[in-house]
Amino acid sequence: MADGILKVFFALAIPLIIYAIPNLGQKQLIANLDLKLPFWLYLLQFAIGLGLAINLAKDFKLWIKPNIPSLKSIIPVGVVAALALFVSLMWIEPRHRVQSDESIFLSIAQNMYANQIAGSCDEGEFAANGYLDCQKSVHNFKTKGESFLYAMGMPLLGHDLRWTFPVHIFLLLATIFLLFFAVRAWTANDNLAFLTAAIFAAQPTTLFQFRSASVEPLYTFLFALSIFLWKWTWEKNTIKHWIFLGLVLAFFAQTRQETVFCLGAFVVISFFRMTDFFAGQPRRATPTKILTSSFPTFLLVISVFCIPVLLTISYYQGYNFQGGEFAAHGHFFGNLQQAWNISVNTPLEKGLLKNPFLSSFSILTAGGIILLIIFAAREFKNKKTESYKSKNSQLSTLNSQLSYISILAFFLLYFPQVFMILNNVSGDMTIEINQRYTLIVFPAMAFFCAFFIDKASLLLPKENRLFFVLACAGILWGNTLRYNDSFEKNIMYNRNHLTTEEAEIHKWLKKEPEKNRIFVYARPWHFIGYGMNAIHYNSLTSQKLSELLQKYNGEVYYVKGLDCWDSQTYHKKAVERRIATVCDSFEQIYPMDMVFNTVITNNYRLVVAKLKEQGSASQLFAPQEVNAELPENAQWLGFPSEHKQEWGSLQMDKSVTGKPFTIAKKRYKKGLGSHANGFLRYNLEGKYQRLTAVIGLDEDEFCSNGVQVRVVGDGSLLADTQKLIHGAEYQLDIPLSGVNQLVFEMDGLGEINCDHVDIAVPILFSIL
Repeated sequence: MADGILKVFFALAIPLIIYAIPNLGQKQLIANLDLKLPFWLYLLQFAIGLGLAINLAKDFKLWIKPNIPSLKSIIPVGVVAALALFVSLMWIEPRHRVQSDESIFLSIAQNMYANQIAGSCDEGEFAANGYLDCQKSVHNFKTKGESFLYAMGMPLLGHDLRWTFPVHIFLLLATIFLLFFAVRAWTANDNLAFLTAAIFAAQPTTLFQFRSASVEPLYTFLFALSIFLWKWTWEKNTIKHWIFLGLVLAFFAQTRQETVFCLGAFVVISFFRMTDFFAGQPRRATPTKILTSSFPTFLLVISVFCIPVLLTISYYQGYNFQGGEFAAHGHFFGNLQQAWNISVNTPLEKGLLKNPFLSSFSILTAGGIILLIIFAAREFKNKKTESYKSKNSQLSTLNSQLSYISILAFFLLYFPQVFMILNNVSGDMTIEINQRYTLIVFPAMAFFCAFFIDKASLLLPKENRLFFVLACAGILWGNTLRYNDSFEKNIMYNRNHLTTEEAEIHKWLKKEPEKNRIFVYARPWHFIGYGMNAIHYNSLTSQKLSELLQKYNGEVYYVKGLDCWDSQTYHKKAVERRIATVCDSFEQIYPMDMVFNTVITNNYRLVVAKLKEQGSASQLFAPQEVNAELPENAQWLGFPSEHKQEWGSLQMDKSVTGKPFTIAKKRYKKGLGSHANGFLRYNLEGKYQRLTAVIGLDEDEFCSNGVQVRVVGDGSLLADTQKLIHGAEYQLDIPLSGVNQLVFEMDGLGEINCDHVDIAVPILFSIL
């Protein structure tokens, strides 16, 4: 009994002490442990787990053999897995969803493998043997479990961690089958189990996330694995089984910080099984019985091996992810309502899903939750009868089915992690990168959907129920498949600038010969994660550049990406801090030649330039000054007699934002700065012979999707620019003889973000 008391004491003391240490002036201790302890603790965890798995393998084989479903039940699950595989491989490009997040996991993996450090490597170079010489390891509030798995795979699969994308395909298939086996093991209901797996896999967010190699897919896999192993452990009820489950649950907690808050669902309900509280004699659950059961050991195992995520939580306690009007803390109800509104509203935008959610999923989930509450309430009422007590004296022991009360209790205890995300981790779902959070509740939502459909099938004759279930699954999957354009055009990625930036860099590199290169970049860990050398702009000096040019045979590249542009190049809810002035200064100091240049999502220019030892340095995008002189018998086009525009105010001799005109990297001093949609109307009274001008989108910002400008004289079309995009200019030269009324019609071609129309050097030639 004393042994049990000590185990419970330490199990409860560990998280409390870790959380308290920074508040006692010892934050550096937590910082050191957060970097140096996780790798070794994970290694110990896996060693113990592997030993137990080998020891219990025969027991598992004997348990699973009678529980293997019939081929008739497996085939539909196989069809669902095949559909998910088809959509993932044929329609969805393998591409990170939130570039900085995913690249951090990769960078930590490289650091773990080479240096056993659980920090993100922000600057580093790789030796000839592939090992990383990390010059700057930093803390990150991401959990490290996925990074550890990547590090374990590197000896076999290599340092270029792009192999994580195909691995996640296998993870998707495994999760589908595990969900089926887990629900079937607990409920003995093939239809319910099949529907849970099928509905989970049919969601666009599920398919996108598994293709992006983010951490949420690992979360869903470990959730399904934990539920499945929990049933085996529940039936066997030995200390070895509970230790093994505790190790799995503790690693499950390493996927997201909030996951530790869902472990209570497993711990609390398992307590009743380990102490025989539901064995028909509640009085047997005495303190002595509790302390001599497997429970203290189970609790201690979870507490000890949750230390890595507890250290991260402790180090970052009070950290506000975004701040301002989008502060993370205290917006639970608002974020919950907002998430519901987004998930039940699936509008199309230019033929594509605006959000990766299907309203049917959310509506069926709500129906399933309401139905479960009704059944649980009815069960609770009936529980008072002697017949019910004798029939349901235990909480799902052996082959008995789960009671509705126990299912509801599990999900209520599972709910705190959802609260933590929506209340404490910036759960604002209008921030598109946050929509990935929903995947952590998708297994539960899929179960509720399946529960609703399964109960509805009971209204039919027994021989028709399977057909009904298959038909419902077919309808839901058919609804998913009809959005193939949304999958192929990457609706979860195409609004994310950084992931597009990474994709463009890799496309460029794929065309280049393989060389040992080093990149100078605002986010060096993006390259390090893929086994490429990289340092930050601020780390480069003239002496270091000379050393690098010699070391890498001149293969030193500067990357001008998102961070180098001003705050108007990204969504106002983004969290990155721009360093534009650093980039401008860098380009003025170091000589370089541009080797690659593209516009990212019509928003900003991505440039790769090769640094060199000698030559004049100048900004890559310093515009060429154009000095246009006014010819004789001519005048500048002035302010219109009438005008209208949907954003801003008409400006003379500057863009609509008040800055000098910049069109196609040329700077002009004279003209009009307007904005689509709108028009400018001039009363010329037939006094002019000709008009010349340069029309284009101003390059102060790059987020326009393009504009079209038509010039109309007395109702007749005189000029049409067609679609104008950044980097293009239209040379206007039109006759005006006899024209009384001249109109510039500006069309934003849909959304009007950054549709800053410049009419530069507009010259009116008078009739001689």
